[in-house]
Amino acid sequence: MSHFADRKVLGIVLALASYATYSLHYATMKWLGTGYSIWQLIFLRSLVMFLITLGIGRAATVRGFVASPYKLPTAIRGVLQFLCAYFFYVAANRMPLADVTTLYSAAPLMIVLLSIVVLGEKIHGLHWVAVILGLVGTAIAANPGADTDLLAALLSLGAALFWALTVVFTRKSGARESSDVQLFTNSLVFMALSVGFATWQMPSSLYDWGLMLALGIQIYLAQLFFVEACRFAPASLVGPIEYSSLGWACLFGFLFFADVPPLPVVAGGVLIVVSGVALAVGMRRMSKKSQNLPLAAAGAIEG
Repeated sequence: MSHFADRKVLGIVLALASYATYSLHYATMKWLGTGYSIWQLIFLRSLVMFLITLGIGRAATVRGFVASPYKLPTAIRGVLQFLCAYFFYVAANRMPLADVTTLYSAAPLMIVLLSIVVLGEKIHGLHWVAVILGLVGTAIAANPGADTDLLAALLSLGAALFWALTVVFTRKSGARESSDVQLFTNSLVFMALSVGFATWQMPSSLYDWGLMLALGIQIYLAQLFFVEACRFAPASLVGPIEYSSLGWACLFGFLFFADVPPLPVVAGGVLIVVSGVALAVGMRRMSKKSQNLPLAAAGAIEG
């Protein structure tokens, strides 16, 4: 195996580790969310991530933040990511993790549609077929005619929309911040937006304290793994691996909450994955000709 191929394999492994850690983080938030305020949990996880980022980068991270010419767009991106995370957490407290993750997986489709409207980008006929297929899958997974929690479904789709807005805004603004400064800024934004709403409840045990500490470690590692994955493999290869989150969400949902996804969620999820992978492959081919990043590839660090 060539050195270049080795780097790609390492990138894939890191991407899988990233999405597994994200899913574990969401499961931990859901577990703690039954006894503690979402605002409190967001603040604590962001505080831990802030301390880790500051402890590793130290003065260099602070200097990078102060000297950055992208403070405003990075802060706006942080607000969009905060809304994405908040909607996802609230939805996960109301419905099974696999269901939320399936609906959230519609984000790449929204990125494509927003890129057409906001960025004026164009896609070909077969790509439209993939988008429509994904939208049909989303409608099936939402299963509005059944006893589905409609608010939770809308929150899940809202989280997907805010993530799509994050990616499109990143490309529109042209902000290219270093990963450590982006993590530092995100943690500041998340703390600032959550501290005013956080209703503090003292953790009832060392176990809960440990889980709250784990939240910050998990989100830091998930984002670090993602950044490193993009260093070793192209975004067009890393992007479709996001759909592994569906498998991780099903696994953690079953292990922690004994949740089993209903048939409509599974069927809709399959259509969404097929649609997303088809879009990613198509956009990758287009990018080889235009040298542009694929639409469905991640353009920012997930919150």
